[in-house]
Amino acid sequence: MSFPFPPDNHDDSTEVDRDSALSCDAVQTMLARVEVAKFVRRTAKATAADVGFGWIAIPDAPSTYQQLRGAYAASQATGQPLPISSLNNEDSVFLKPEDNIAFRFWHDVSHVRLGLSFALADELELATWHLAQAELAGFAPGSLGYRLLEADHVGQVLMQALGGRFPFNQEAFVLTYARHGVGLGLLAELRRIPGLNEDSTALVTTRPNEDGADR
Repeated sequence: MSFPFPPDNHDDSTEVDRDSALSCDAVQTMLARVEVAKFVRRTAKATAADVGFGWIAIPDAPSTYQQLRGAYAASQATGQPLPISSLNNEDSVFLKPEDNIAFRFWHDVSHVRLGLSFALADELELATWHLAQAELAGFAPGSLGYRLLEADHVGQVLMQALGGRFPFNQEAFVLTYARHGVGLGLLAELRRIPGLNEDSTALVTTRPNEDGADR
C-alpha cells in the first residue's frame, strides 16, 4: 500500500456513531484528535514534497538507524517511496491507520534530516522538535491537541526509558496520559496487564498482586 501523498479519498471526516451519547469531554477529545490528524496529514504531504519522495507501508521496513539512512538515500536517488513500518498500527492517537503511517513518515524522515539516531536521548530531542513544529502550526502548549501530541511523542519515549517497552495500546496510553498528566499516565501504563486491561483508559496505579487494587 503506497502513499506518495495522502490519498485523494482520505478526507478530513471522522465517523461517529450518532446513536451513542458522547460526553462533552469525549466530543472535545474527538475534535482535538481530528485537528491533530489534519496537522499530521498536511505536514507529511509538505515533507514528501520537500524531499521529493513519498512513502509505502510494509511490515519489513527499516528497523535500525543505519537501515533507515540507507533507505532514505535510496529514495533520494530514485524518487521511490520510503518504506514505513505497517506493524502495530491499529491503535494510536490518530483517527485512521494511514494517519499514523503519515506521522511515521514525517518522523523517520526527520530522524535522517536532523541527524538524530534511535538512541533515547535523540528520540526525546526529536519528540520535542515535533512539538515545536506543532506549536508553530498553532497548537498552544497546554491545549488538548498539544497534550495529545506530547503524550504520543514524548510520553512514549519516557515509557521506553522507564519500562523498556512501548505502550501495550498506544491509543489508551495517549488518552490516559493527556487526561491525567505525565506521572499518572506513565504509572498507569506501567501497571497495565496484557490481556486484562491494556485497552482501558482508566487509571491502573496499583501493583497487580496488591489487595484492594481498585483505587
